[in-house]
Amino acid sequence: MTNKSQLTGEDSKSMDSYLAPLVQQIQPSGIRKFFDLAAGSKDIISLGVGEPDFKTPWHVREACVYSLERGFTGYTSNAGMPELREGIANYLHSRFAVEYDPANQIIA
Repeated sequence: MTNKSQLTGEDSKSMDSYLAPLVQQIQPSGIRKFFDLAAGSKDIISLGVGEPDFKTPWHVREACVYSLERGFTGYTSNAGMPELREGIANYLHSRFAVEYDPANQIIA
């Protein structure tokens, strides 16, 4: 059974003492290094974990449920949905007066 001190690291052993020597030798990944760097800076917004630091607004949650009910349950292409990329291109044009080709210059 695990007690609170084991979960919080309050006991006398460090987490490394529970890891096999081979595992202890594994170097942190590039994304881990980036995440640690971003966590220590107020001037960096980390997108590394892919999770927002706020609750998803209700209208977004409702749209997700509606999409699920309509059967949109699979992954999109790596570039993202064409309709979304088109919407992004339209927004950029109306807001910043710039032109981007959603098929070749926008990834979402």
